[in-house]
Amino acid sequence: MSRRGESLVLVALVRRVVAVIAVVGCAVAVLLLPASSAVASGLGPARPALLAAGLPTTLSLSAAPAEVGFGEASTLSGRLTDPATGAGISGAEVHLESLGADGLWVELALLVTDGGGAVYSAQAPAATTAYRLRHADPGAPEASVSNEVTVTVRVLSAALSRAAVRVGHPAFVTGSLAAPEGSEVRLERRLGGEWVRADTAVTKPNGTFGFTLTPTYAGFWRWRVLGGGSVVALPALDAFRLHRYSVSTRGSIRADMGAFRSVVAETYADPRGWLGGHHRFRFVKRGGDFTVVLSQARYLPGFSSVCSSMYSCRVGRYVIINQDRWRTGSPHFPGTLEEYRHMVVNHETGHWLGRGHAYCRSRGALAPVMQQQSKGMQGCRVNPWPLAREIRAVS
Repeated sequence: MSRRGESLVLVALVRRVVAVIAVVGCAVAVLLLPASSAVASGLGPARPALLAAGLPTTLSLSAAPAEVGFGEASTLSGRLTDPATGAGISGAEVHLESLGADGLWVELALLVTDGGGAVYSAQAPAATTAYRLRHADPGAPEASVSNEVTVTVRVLSAALSRAAVRVGHPAFVTGSLAAPEGSEVRLERRLGGEWVRADTAVTKPNGTFGFTLTPTYAGFWRWRVLGGGSVVALPALDAFRLHRYSVSTRGSIRADMGAFRSVVAETYADPRGWLGGHHRFRFVKRGGDFTVVLSQARYLPGFSSVCSSMYSCRVGRYVIINQDRWRTGSPHFPGTLEEYRHMVVNHETGHWLGRGHAYCRSRGALAPVMQQQSKGMQGCRVNPWPLAREIRAVS
Protein backbone atom coordinates (compact mmCIF):
# COMPACT_ATOMS: atom_id res chain seq x y z
CA MET A 1 0.00 0.00 0.00
CA SER A 2 1.26 3.54 -0.77
CA ARG A 3 2.09 6.09 1.92
CA ARG A 4 -1.04 8.02 0.98
CA GLY A 5 -3.15 4.90 1.45
CA GLU A 6 -1.63 4.21 4.86
CA SER A 7 -2.44 7.77 5.93
CA LEU A 8 -6.05 7.41 4.89
CA VAL A 9 -6.41 4.20 6.94
CA LEU A 10 -4.89 5.85 9.99
CA VAL A 11 -7.27 8.81 9.73
CA ALA A 12 -10.19 6.41 9.51
CA LEU A 13 -9.05 4.57 12.62
CA VAL A 14 -8.73 7.82 14.59
CA ARG A 15 -12.23 8.84 13.52
CA ARG A 16 -13.49 5.48 14.76
CA VAL A 17 -11.91 5.98 18.16
CA VAL A 18 -13.40 9.47 18.44
CA ALA A 19 -16.80 8.05 17.54
CA VAL A 20 -16.49 5.37 20.22
CA ILE A 21 -15.53 8.02 22.76
CA ALA A 22 -18.55 10.10 21.83
CA VAL A 23 -20.84 7.10 22.34
CA VAL A 24 -19.46 5.66 25.58
CA GLY A 25 -18.55 8.93 27.25
CA CYS A 26 -15.79 9.85 29.61
CA ALA A 27 -15.37 6.42 31.16
CA VAL A 28 -13.57 5.29 27.99
CA ALA A 29 -11.45 8.43 27.97
CA VAL A 30 -9.98 7.29 31.26
CA LEU A 31 -8.80 4.09 29.64
CA LEU A 32 -6.72 6.14 27.26
CA LEU A 33 -4.86 7.85 30.14
CA PRO A 34 -1.41 6.49 30.97
CA ALA A 35 -1.21 4.70 34.30
CA SER A 36 1.26 7.30 35.53
CA SER A 37 -1.38 10.05 35.27
CA ALA A 38 -3.67 8.40 37.83
CA VAL A 39 -0.84 7.81 40.26
CA ALA A 40 0.42 11.36 39.88
CA SER A 41 -2.99 12.68 40.90
CA GLY A 42 -2.55 11.28 44.42
CA LEU A 43 -5.67 9.14 44.10
CA GLY A 44 -3.89 5.86 43.43
CA PRO A 45 -4.39 3.58 40.41
CA ALA A 46 -7.74 2.26 41.68
CA ARG A 47 -9.64 5.58 41.55
CA PRO A 48 -9.55 6.93 37.97
CA ALA A 49 -13.30 7.55 37.73
CA LEU A 50 -13.10 10.72 39.84
CA LEU A 51 -10.62 12.25 37.43
CA ALA A 52 -12.79 11.37 34.47
CA ALA A 53 -15.92 12.77 36.08
CA GLY A 54 -14.11 15.95 37.09
CA LEU A 55 -15.42 15.72 40.69
CA PRO A 56 -13.50 16.92 43.77
CA THR A 57 -12.98 14.50 46.63
CA THR A 58 -14.45 15.08 50.10
CA LEU A 59 -12.28 15.55 53.20
CA SER A 60 -13.32 15.67 56.85
CA LEU A 61 -11.26 16.30 60.00
CA SER A 62 -11.81 16.01 63.77
CA ALA A 63 -9.64 16.29 66.89
CA ALA A 64 -9.86 14.36 70.15
CA PRO A 65 -9.48 15.82 72.64
CA ALA A 66 -10.07 19.30 71.34
CA GLU A 67 -8.43 20.79 74.45
CA VAL A 68 -5.09 19.66 75.86
CA GLY A 69 -2.53 20.73 78.41
CA PHE A 70 0.87 21.98 77.39
CA GLY A 71 2.91 19.05 76.03
CA GLU A 72 -0.15 16.80 75.69
CA ALA A 73 -1.22 15.33 72.35
CA SER A 74 -4.49 15.44 70.45
CA THR A 75 -5.29 12.86 67.78
CA LEU A 76 -6.35 14.36 64.47
CA SER A 77 -8.57 12.02 62.46
CA GLY A 78 -9.42 12.61 58.80
CA ARG A 79 -11.20 10.77 56.01
CA LEU A 80 -11.04 11.10 52.24
CA THR A 81 -14.18 9.93 50.44
CA ASP A 82 -15.67 9.59 46.97
CA PRO A 83 -18.47 12.20 46.79
CA ALA A 84 -20.51 10.02 44.47
CA THR A 85 -20.58 6.92 46.67
CA GLY A 86 -19.36 8.06 50.08
CA ALA A 87 -16.78 5.28 50.05
CA GLY A 88 -13.34 5.89 51.51
CA ILE A 89 -10.48 6.35 49.07
CA SER A 90 -7.45 4.29 49.98
CA GLY A 91 -3.78 4.87 49.18
CA ALA A 92 -4.21 8.61 48.60
CA GLU A 93 -1.81 11.32 49.74
CA VAL A 94 -3.25 13.89 52.14
CA HIS A 95 -1.40 16.94 53.46
CA LEU A 96 -1.80 17.93 57.12
CA GLU A 97 -1.44 21.70 57.55
CA SER A 98 -1.50 24.16 60.46
CA LEU A 99 -2.32 27.86 60.40
CA GLY A 100 0.73 29.97 61.16
CA ALA A 101 0.85 33.28 63.02
CA ASP A 102 1.19 35.04 59.66
CA GLY A 103 -2.14 33.64 58.48
CA LEU A 104 -0.57 31.17 56.05
CA TRP A 105 -1.06 27.42 56.06
CA VAL A 106 2.10 25.42 56.69
CA GLU A 107 2.46 21.73 55.84
CA LEU A 108 3.23 19.52 58.85
CA ALA A 109 3.05 16.02 57.40
CA LEU A 110 2.24 14.02 54.29
CA LEU A 111 -0.19 11.22 55.18
CA VAL A 112 -1.48 8.27 53.17
CA THR A 113 -5.06 7.04 53.60
CA ASP A 114 -5.69 3.51 54.86
CA GLY A 115 -8.12 0.96 53.43
CA GLY A 116 -11.10 2.96 54.67
CA GLY A 117 -9.78 6.30 53.46
CA ALA A 118 -8.75 7.40 56.93
CA VAL A 119 -5.62 9.16 58.21
CA TYR A 120 -4.47 9.83 61.76
CA SER A 121 -1.85 12.09 63.27
CA ALA A 122 -0.99 12.84 66.92
CA GLN A 123 -0.08 16.49 67.43
CA ALA A 124 1.13 18.20 70.62
CA PRO A 125 0.93 21.92 69.84
CA ALA A 126 2.81 24.40 71.98
CA ALA A 127 -0.10 26.84 71.68
CA THR A 128 -3.68 26.84 70.48
CA THR A 129 -3.54 25.80 66.81
CA ALA A 130 -5.89 25.43 63.84
CA TYR A 131 -5.47 22.42 61.52
CA ARG A 132 -6.82 21.28 58.17
CA LEU A 133 -6.25 18.54 55.59
CA ARG A 134 -5.67 19.12 51.89
CA HIS A 135 -5.81 16.63 49.03
CA ALA A 136 -4.13 17.27 45.66
CA ASP A 137 -2.92 20.62 44.37
CA PRO A 138 -5.27 23.60 44.19
CA GLY A 139 -6.98 23.71 40.82
CA ALA A 140 -6.85 19.97 40.24
CA PRO A 141 -10.31 18.47 39.54
CA GLU A 142 -10.06 16.10 42.50
CA ALA A 143 -8.63 18.68 44.95
CA SER A 144 -10.38 19.15 48.28
CA VAL A 145 -9.79 20.84 51.64
CA SER A 146 -11.25 19.67 54.93
CA ASN A 147 -13.01 21.68 57.58
CA GLU A 148 -10.73 23.46 60.05
CA VAL A 149 -10.40 22.18 63.62
CA THR A 150 -8.78 24.01 66.51
CA VAL A 151 -6.89 22.29 69.29
CA THR A 152 -6.89 24.54 72.34
CA VAL A 153 -3.85 24.42 74.61
CA ARG A 154 -4.48 25.29 78.22
CA VAL A 155 -1.81 27.53 79.66
CA LEU A 156 -2.08 25.57 82.91
CA SER A 157 -3.45 22.09 83.48
CA ALA A 158 -3.50 19.98 86.63
CA ALA A 159 -5.21 16.78 87.75
CA LEU A 160 -5.50 14.60 90.84
CA SER A 161 -4.32 10.99 90.61
CA ARG A 162 -7.39 9.72 92.49
CA ALA A 163 -10.67 10.92 93.97
CA ALA A 164 -10.16 9.30 97.38
CA VAL A 165 -7.14 8.28 99.44
CA ARG A 166 -6.59 6.68 102.83
CA VAL A 167 -5.53 9.06 105.59
CA GLY A 168 -1.73 9.14 105.81
CA HIS A 169 -1.27 7.82 102.27
CA PRO A 170 -0.22 9.89 99.23
CA ALA A 171 -2.17 11.20 96.28
CA PHE A 172 -0.49 13.07 93.45
CA VAL A 173 -1.09 16.19 91.39
CA THR A 174 0.39 16.23 87.90
CA GLY A 175 0.13 18.99 85.36
CA SER A 176 1.78 21.17 82.76
CA LEU A 177 2.40 24.85 82.22
CA ALA A 178 3.02 26.58 78.90
CA ALA A 179 6.03 28.50 80.17
CA PRO A 180 9.85 28.29 80.09
CA GLU A 181 11.62 25.55 82.04
CA GLY A 182 11.99 26.38 85.74
CA SER A 183 8.82 28.48 85.95
CA GLU A 184 7.21 28.41 89.39
CA VAL A 185 3.91 26.68 90.06
CA ARG A 186 2.17 27.09 93.41
CA LEU A 187 -0.11 24.66 95.26
CA GLU A 188 -2.64 26.17 97.68
CA ARG A 189 -5.02 24.51 100.12
CA ARG A 190 -8.41 25.78 101.22
CA LEU A 191 -8.23 26.20 104.99
CA GLY A 192 -10.47 28.19 107.28
CA GLY A 193 -12.22 29.86 104.37
CA GLU A 194 -8.94 31.05 102.82
CA TRP A 195 -6.40 29.77 100.30
CA VAL A 196 -3.10 29.02 101.98
CA ARG A 197 0.20 28.20 100.23
CA ALA A 198 0.95 24.49 100.65
CA ASP A 199 3.88 23.85 98.28
CA THR A 200 5.74 25.11 95.21
CA ALA A 201 7.28 23.35 92.21
CA VAL A 202 9.14 24.36 89.06
CA THR A 203 8.45 23.13 85.55
CA LYS A 204 10.61 20.57 83.78
CA PRO A 205 11.91 21.04 80.20
CA ASN A 206 8.63 19.71 78.79
CA GLY A 207 6.59 22.03 80.99
CA THR A 208 5.39 19.37 83.43
CA PHE A 209 5.33 19.53 87.23
CA GLY A 210 3.99 17.53 90.15
CA PHE A 211 3.02 17.62 93.82
CA THR A 212 2.54 14.94 96.48
CA LEU A 213 -0.44 15.28 98.83
CA THR A 214 -0.71 13.34 102.10
CA PRO A 215 -3.90 14.08 104.07
CA THR A 216 -3.45 13.74 107.82
CA TYR A 217 -7.10 13.43 108.85
CA ALA A 218 -10.42 12.28 107.38
CA GLY A 219 -12.51 14.74 105.38
CA PHE A 220 -12.60 16.57 102.08
CA TRP A 221 -9.33 18.30 101.25
CA ARG A 222 -9.44 21.06 98.65
CA TRP A 223 -6.51 22.38 96.62
CA ARG A 224 -5.85 24.63 93.67
CA VAL A 225 -2.80 25.15 91.42
CA LEU A 226 -1.56 28.56 90.24
CA GLY A 227 0.94 29.30 87.47
CA GLY A 228 1.40 31.50 84.42
CA GLY A 229 -1.38 33.79 85.58
CA SER A 230 -3.90 30.92 85.51
CA VAL A 231 -5.63 28.96 88.26
CA VAL A 232 -6.90 25.37 88.20
CA ALA A 233 -9.25 24.30 91.02
CA LEU A 234 -8.85 20.59 91.74
CA PRO A 235 -11.76 18.32 92.72
CA ALA A 236 -12.13 17.73 96.45
CA LEU A 237 -10.05 14.79 97.64
CA ASP A 238 -11.89 12.40 99.96
CA ALA A 239 -9.44 11.39 102.71
CA PHE A 240 -10.94 8.35 104.42
CA ARG A 241 -10.18 6.06 107.33
CA LEU A 242 -10.02 2.36 106.50
CA HIS A 243 -11.57 -0.12 108.92
CA ARG A 244 -10.98 -3.85 108.47
CA TYR A 245 -13.66 -6.15 109.84
CA SER A 246 -14.21 -9.88 110.13
CA VAL A 247 -17.42 -11.86 110.63
CA SER A 248 -18.00 -14.60 113.22
CA THR A 249 -20.84 -16.38 115.02
CA ARG A 250 -21.74 -17.26 118.59
CA GLY A 251 -24.00 -20.16 119.56
CA SER A 252 -26.36 -22.11 117.31
CA ILE A 253 -26.97 -20.19 114.09
CA ARG A 254 -29.98 -20.88 111.87
CA ALA A 255 -29.68 -17.80 109.66
CA ASP A 256 -28.01 -17.94 106.25
CA MET A 257 -24.45 -16.73 106.95
CA GLY A 258 -23.76 -16.04 103.26
CA ALA A 259 -26.72 -13.66 103.18
CA PHE A 260 -25.62 -12.13 106.48
CA ARG A 261 -22.13 -11.35 105.15
CA SER A 262 -23.62 -9.90 101.96
CA VAL A 263 -25.99 -7.55 103.79
CA VAL A 264 -23.20 -6.36 106.09
CA ALA A 265 -20.94 -5.68 103.10
CA GLU A 266 -23.74 -3.91 101.19
CA THR A 267 -24.51 -1.74 104.22
CA TYR A 268 -20.89 -0.70 104.60
CA ALA A 269 -20.53 0.04 100.86
CA ASP A 270 -23.70 2.09 100.53
CA PRO A 271 -23.06 5.85 100.03
CA ARG A 272 -26.03 6.56 102.30
CA GLY A 273 -24.18 4.98 105.21
CA TRP A 274 -21.00 5.71 107.16
CA LEU A 275 -19.19 5.76 103.83
CA GLY A 276 -20.42 9.36 103.55
CA GLY A 277 -18.50 10.20 106.71
CA HIS A 278 -15.13 9.37 105.11
CA HIS A 279 -15.08 5.77 106.32
CA ARG A 280 -14.30 2.68 104.24
CA PHE A 281 -14.77 -0.89 105.39
CA ARG A 282 -12.81 -3.90 104.14
CA PHE A 283 -13.67 -7.51 104.94
CA VAL A 284 -10.87 -9.78 106.18
CA LYS A 285 -11.19 -13.47 107.00
CA ARG A 286 -10.07 -13.06 110.60
CA GLY A 287 -8.97 -10.36 112.99
CA GLY A 288 -9.18 -6.83 111.63
CA ASP A 289 -10.12 -3.74 113.60
CA PHE A 290 -13.49 -5.08 114.71
CA THR A 291 -15.68 -8.17 114.38
CA VAL A 292 -19.33 -8.35 113.35
CA VAL A 293 -20.88 -11.24 115.28
CA LEU A 294 -24.18 -12.95 114.50
CA SER A 295 -25.12 -14.37 117.88
CA GLN A 296 -27.77 -16.68 119.23
CA ALA A 297 -29.97 -14.47 121.42
CA ARG A 298 -29.21 -16.15 124.71
CA TYR A 299 -25.48 -15.51 124.33
CA LEU A 300 -25.81 -11.70 124.12
CA PRO A 301 -25.57 -11.09 127.90
CA GLY A 302 -22.33 -13.09 127.90
CA PHE A 303 -20.60 -10.25 126.04
CA SER A 304 -21.49 -7.68 128.70
CA SER A 305 -24.08 -6.94 131.35
CA VAL A 306 -25.29 -4.03 129.17
CA CYS A 307 -26.38 -6.50 126.47
CA SER A 308 -29.85 -8.03 126.42
CA SER A 309 -31.07 -11.25 124.85
CA MET A 310 -33.82 -9.12 123.26
CA TYR A 311 -31.66 -6.76 121.18
CA SER A 312 -28.27 -6.26 119.52
CA CYS A 313 -25.36 -4.43 121.11
CA ARG A 314 -21.73 -3.42 120.79
CA VAL A 315 -19.00 -4.36 123.27
CA GLY A 316 -15.39 -3.35 122.69
CA ARG A 317 -14.31 -4.59 119.25
CA TYR A 318 -17.51 -6.63 118.81
CA VAL A 319 -20.53 -5.42 116.83
CA ILE A 320 -23.06 -8.07 117.94
CA ILE A 321 -26.25 -8.71 115.97
CA ASN A 322 -29.02 -10.62 117.73
CA GLN A 323 -30.04 -13.58 115.54
CA ASP A 324 -33.71 -13.36 116.54
CA ARG A 325 -33.91 -9.70 115.55
CA TRP A 326 -31.96 -10.43 112.35
CA ARG A 327 -34.41 -13.11 111.30
CA THR A 328 -37.69 -11.41 112.24
CA GLY A 329 -36.99 -7.74 112.88
CA SER A 330 -38.49 -5.97 115.88
CA PRO A 331 -42.21 -5.60 116.67
CA HIS A 332 -41.53 -1.93 117.49
CA PHE A 333 -39.93 -1.22 114.08
CA PRO A 334 -42.61 -0.65 111.39
CA GLY A 335 -40.24 -0.85 108.42
CA THR A 336 -39.32 -3.82 106.25
CA LEU A 337 -36.95 -6.57 107.33
CA GLU A 338 -34.40 -5.30 104.79
CA GLU A 339 -34.58 -1.81 106.32
CA TYR A 340 -34.24 -3.25 109.80
CA ARG A 341 -31.10 -5.20 108.90
CA HIS A 342 -29.41 -2.14 107.38
CA MET A 343 -30.47 -0.08 110.39
CA VAL A 344 -29.17 -2.48 113.04
CA VAL A 345 -25.79 -2.91 111.30
CA ASN A 346 -25.41 0.87 110.93
CA HIS A 347 -26.58 1.50 114.50
CA GLU A 348 -24.21 -0.91 116.22
CA THR A 349 -21.31 0.04 113.92
CA GLY A 350 -22.04 3.68 114.78
CA HIS A 351 -21.38 2.80 118.42
CA TRP A 352 -18.04 1.26 117.40
CA LEU A 353 -17.23 4.50 115.54
CA GLY A 354 -17.86 6.45 118.73
CA ARG A 355 -21.46 7.61 118.43
CA GLY A 356 -23.89 7.48 121.34
CA HIS A 357 -27.65 7.19 121.21
CA ALA A 358 -29.74 9.90 119.54
CA TYR A 359 -33.42 10.81 119.83
CA CYS A 360 -36.27 11.92 117.59
CA ARG A 361 -36.25 15.72 117.37
CA SER A 362 -39.63 16.31 115.76
CA ARG A 363 -42.65 14.20 114.98
CA GLY A 364 -42.71 12.97 111.39
CA ALA A 365 -38.98 13.52 110.82
CA LEU A 366 -36.59 10.78 109.82
CA ALA A 367 -35.26 8.96 112.83
CA PRO A 368 -31.51 9.20 113.51
CA VAL A 369 -29.90 5.85 112.86
CA MET A 370 -28.43 6.07 116.38
CA GLN A 371 -31.96 6.24 117.80
CA GLN A 372 -33.01 2.90 119.34
CA GLN A 373 -35.51 2.19 116.59
CA SER A 374 -35.73 -1.45 117.69
CA LYS A 375 -37.49 -0.19 120.85
CA GLY A 376 -39.77 2.40 119.25
CA MET A 377 -39.93 5.30 116.78
CA GLN A 378 -40.68 8.19 119.25
CA GLY A 379 -42.85 9.78 116.58
CA CYS A 380 -40.15 9.68 113.90
CA ARG A 381 -40.18 7.79 110.62
CA VAL A 382 -38.18 4.65 109.91
CA ASN A 383 -34.63 5.37 108.75
CA PRO A 384 -31.85 2.78 108.21
CA TRP A 385 -29.14 5.34 107.38
CA PRO A 386 -27.20 7.93 109.40
CA LEU A 387 -28.43 11.51 109.12
CA ALA A 388 -26.07 14.23 107.90
CA ARG A 389 -25.50 15.51 111.42
CA GLU A 390 -24.60 11.98 112.59
CA ILE A 391 -22.14 11.53 109.74
CA ARG A 392 -20.43 14.85 110.48
CA ALA A 393 -20.01 13.84 114.11
CA VAL A 394 -17.74 10.92 113.22
CA SER A 395 -15.90 12.35 110.19
